This record gives sequence, C-alpha cells and structure tokens, in this order.
Amino acid sequence: MKHKTKWTLALILILIVSALMFGLYWGWKYYGLPEWPDDRAFEIVEQRADVAQAFAKQHNMNEHYALFVNYSMPSGTPRLFVWDFQEKKIVASTYVMHGPGKGSTDKRPVFSNEPGSECSALGRFLVTKEHGVTLRRSFRLKGMDGDNKTAYSRVLMIHGSTFLDGHVWMRYIPLHRASCQGCVTVTTRGMDYIWELVNDEEKPLLLWSYYEE
Repeated sequence: MKHKTKWTLALILILIVSALMFGLYWGWKYYGLPEWPDDRAFEIVEQRADVAQAFAKQHNMNEHYALFVNYSMPSGTPRLFVWDFQEKKIVASTYVMHGPGKGSTDKRPVFSNEPGSECSALGRFLVTKEHGVTLRRSFRLKGMDGDNKTAYSRVLMIHGSTFLDGHVWMRYIPLHRASCQGCVTVTTRGMDYIWELVNDEEKPLLLWSYYEE
C-alpha cells in the first residue's frame, strides 16, 4: 500500500512540474519573444527598410514607422515587425497567422489576391484607419501594388485573435478559418500595440508582407 502511495505521489508531482513548465514556456513565448526578435529577422527587415521608406515618402505615408510581415518564418515565432526608421531598429514584434485557402498548410502558406480565396496576400499595403463591420478593433488594408489592389474589396484587415493567443506555444499555428481568412491576424496583445501606434500617428503606416524561399 505504501509503495502504491509513493508512485501516486510521484505521478502527481510529475504532472504538477509538467504543468508549471508548460505555463512558463507559454508565458515566455507570449510575453517575452514578441519583444526580442532574432538577429536574422532584423537583417531581413533592415535590407528592405530604405526601399520601404522611399516608398512611404513617395505616397505621403508615415516615415517614422512601418510594419513588415515575413511569412517565410514559422507562424509560431514572431513574424510581424514594427520598424522605426529614425532609430533604424525593430521596436516591437508579434505573431501572425496566415489564411487557409488554396491548399495552405500550417507550415506553408499559399498566397492569392483572388476574392474568396481565403489566402493571405503579399506586397505593400496602406494601413487605413477604417475598421471592419464586425471586428471594430481592426484596420482595413489598401493594396498599393498592381497585383494586390483587391485587398480593400476583399476586406483584408489587421486584427487580433484569441485563438492565436492560445496557440503561440506551438511552432506552427493551426489554420483556423474563424480567425483568419487572409487577414493579417495577430495576437490580441500585438493588436493592442498596433491599435495605439496607428491611431497615434497622423500619417498612415506602410505594411509590407513578403515570403522568401
């Protein structure tokens, strides 16, 4: 009987330790990593920064901040980056889901500008201060390149997702149509930051999403 009790206590202890470790890991990913993107992410954004700033100036957009989304990174790592042109550095980052359309998987997105495709889109976008009808805490996107002009009519937006909040501990975020049908879907914490940033800035921000093989 005593032997059985010891095994039971050991099992309970293992379960408690496992739960604590999972909680710490989730907390570290959700509250830690978004503030500390890796060096490779910085280099890729830095390479595009000058072109992005020139584009922003040409189109009378914000020349202080811009948003970059690197869809070639795993969705379980921060891949939306807020770049400060003046400080020449990433000042914040967050997780981004991608759309489930046209055979996309959690590991590899398929991109399209076709209405109804439910795919994420690539290229440069103007972040408007217009909101969605059902998702009021959101910003609609206006395509600025020739092949992503349908973004506005597709009602692509930046918005937050509680589903994403609960899955940031995974390397690849599961596809979830109710949360993302091609929009730039971020964590609610990430959306809080973007919400304040976009509303505080007078000129609209540039968002540049890309995929590198």
